[in-house]
Amino acid sequence: MRSVISTAAIVMVASMVQVDRISYSPFVASAQDRVATVLDAARKAIAADKVKTLTAEGPTRRMLGPRDMEGTVTVTLERPGRMHRLEDMAIGGMVGGPSMERIAVLNGTTSWEDSQNRGGMGGGLRIQIATGPGPGATSPGGAALTPEQVDEARTRRMRVQMQRLTAALFADAGAPWADAGVAESPEGKADILEAKEETGRTIRLFIDQGTRLPLMVQYQDPKPRIMMQGGPGGPGRGPGGPGGPPQMTPEQMKERLAEMQRTPPEMGTYAMHLSDFKKVDGVMLPHKIETSLDGEPNEEWTIEKYKVNPQVKADLWQKK
Repeated sequence: MRSVISTAAIVMVASMVQVDRISYSPFVASAQDRVATVLDAARKAIAADKVKTLTAEGPTRRMLGPRDMEGTVTVTLERPGRMHRLEDMAIGGMVGGPSMERIAVLNGTTSWEDSQNRGGMGGGLRIQIATGPGPGATSPGGAALTPEQVDEARTRRMRVQMQRLTAALFADAGAPWADAGVAESPEGKADILEAKEETGRTIRLFIDQGTRLPLMVQYQDPKPRIMMQGGPGGPGRGPGGPGGPPQMTPEQMKERLAEMQRTPPEMGTYAMHLSDFKKVDGVMLPHKIETSLDGEPNEEWTIEKYKVNPQVKADLWQKK
């Protein structure tokens, strides 16, 4: 995967620790007035108010240890509280290797997920990505989470994911924005707004002062934990040989899952970098979204097809 961080973005990420504060002119009476001015300009530049529903589809590549996972992602949004994400992924460069389909759906105050593994190179290779608490998870105090608590945690996680995506696409975090200063780079300046996620963590939005379009969204999130089971060569060997991610027996995977549910995940700093803006039905939308994790490339999504305000069938949100 090519580097996802431009010179401007590198400077901006560095500026997020020490950000220049604003000197307000008599024409901008307060920080909140400045926030309103920045948001109004951004949403007009995007034409965000035109969008009620949106689908975005295209190829993606995600880092997976020494290998990449490649495939397609299709996201359907229905503002303010519905999101359907379909991923169809395979290990890059592996002929006949395993693939995985994952569906994640937010339907207002409820959510559901489903995943299916296919293939496996004749060795039953399976991939599992832990993204949040599941059965057997415990609270910080050590008490087992109830199924209802697990459902609540999943729904909260998906609401936050939608919050980040709508912030990137429409400058809308579903929560009040506050002024966080200005980031400078040789390529220009960006206004920084920040809001609180449902998790209590901070999300930051960078808006280019020239184009008035979003440049980057930054947030904190647990790092993904990935396990592989089966496949040629047996446990302890990567897919196709010892150079790939370590594999596990079914018993090892079960034990590892239980251990992961008891152990808080490591946190990382993510940044979604937005580029290649083009108008689609009068709406200015990014056709490249590249995500870094702690400054390193993590995921690249090239959006080849948008649909603005498509008709969305009600059963899309229902678990099949």
